[in-house]
Amino acid sequence: MNRILILFLVTLSTRFVFAQSNEADAQIQFQSFQEILKYADEHTIQIQSAVIYEQIASTKKKEAKSYLYPSVNASAGYNNNLTLQPTLVPAEFFDTNATSGTFRELTFGQQHVYSTGIQAQWNILNFQKMFASQTASIVAEQSEISTQKSKLNAYNLLASTYYSILLTQETIVIYEKNLKVSEAIYNSTTQKFQKGIISEEALNLAEIKQLQNHKNLQQAKRNLSRFYTQLQSQLNTNQQITISDTSQNFSSTSTNIEIIHPEITWQEMEVDKQKSLLKEKKALLLPNLSINYQYNNSWATDRFTDFSNANELPQQYIGAKLNIPIFSGFSSRSKIKKSKLELQQQELQMENTKLVKQNEDDLLLLDVNQYEEELAENTKIMVLRQKNNVHAENKYNSGITSLNERLDSYEDLLNAQNNYLQSLASYTLAKYKLHIRQIDLKTNN
Repeated sequence: MNRILILFLVTLSTRFVFAQSNEADAQIQFQSFQEILKYADEHTIQIQSAVIYEQIASTKKKEAKSYLYPSVNASAGYNNNLTLQPTLVPAEFFDTNATSGTFRELTFGQQHVYSTGIQAQWNILNFQKMFASQTASIVAEQSEISTQKSKLNAYNLLASTYYSILLTQETIVIYEKNLKVSEAIYNSTTQKFQKGIISEEALNLAEIKQLQNHKNLQQAKRNLSRFYTQLQSQLNTNQQITISDTSQNFSSTSTNIEIIHPEITWQEMEVDKQKSLLKEKKALLLPNLSINYQYNNSWATDRFTDFSNANELPQQYIGAKLNIPIFSGFSSRSKIKKSKLELQQQELQMENTKLVKQNEDDLLLLDVNQYEEELAENTKIMVLRQKNNVHAENKYNSGITSLNERLDSYEDLLNAQNNYLQSLASYTLAKYKLHIRQIDLKTNN
């Protein structure tokens, strides 16, 4: 029995460890930014919440339209009149010789009353609900634009993190090479110091450069880990993420922006919504017309569920009601005035949004062109610095130049590399901001 129990526990623990191992090994691999966007559409909380809100707005649109249709209700009821209330009836109704002013106590009705009925109502003319339906339609359409806004914001955030990862990975490659160079310089300097060729001060300079390069490499690796963790949060996943892409894989095919910014479209619809709300407020001063139909039927009997001698009491009527607002204490007119002011406010905001977003697009195009030129120039400078660094290394190893001259040349290369990386980062992010602006967010599902 003990052996069976031990075997069971070992098997259970093995399965648990294997499950943990599979969970740890699970990872998501992305080979392009487009794969990131596709994954984000299905998993990012910001986008999924916007989609749910879009569905809610669509439901409210149907709800608002339903108020324009006739409403039909059916009812059924049962009353048990435990005590029938007596009624005083003048005695003269039954006896002409009765004394005037005398009454007889009579009881009318049956103990058990069953009833059924149907009621129908249709607001033929209700301007407020008509305009409310229009407003709900605008809100439903506006919610689709809100989803596009959420996508645009999420895509830009993901692009920043994604290309920070790519650039950091490229930076690590450069820093690893730099560390090897500084280690070679330090080893060579150490040998010359031991031979008494150079001073301790020169040795310290070589060691400082090596430590700085090591520190830069470790910092870049820590930054890469942070960026991956940040990307996990943005994609709403705890699985390990790996990216096998480089910033050079993307080539922009167009520098034109033809897609209207969703913020502009959303603000235009905000103006349309405010116009519809103004119509709703003005409708408070308009008359309403509705028709009603009702049919009721009652059965009264002295015995429960005994309909043999029941009295049937049908009732049916149709009517129309016209409601004309005459005076409401000026509250309706105050609401109309407030709605007009809100409309003016939204129109001003719309014009400002168009101006701001157009300027942002213009600046983005300028940035792409400017950073592209800067990247080309810094790339040429870095290549030339690399050549000079090779010459400086050969001269130093041959004893032609001093360590200070060797380190100066190497420092110039490091500065050129930093300028290259900065311009590459600026150009890459600007290029992908432009790419995201060119995406048709309506069809990119």
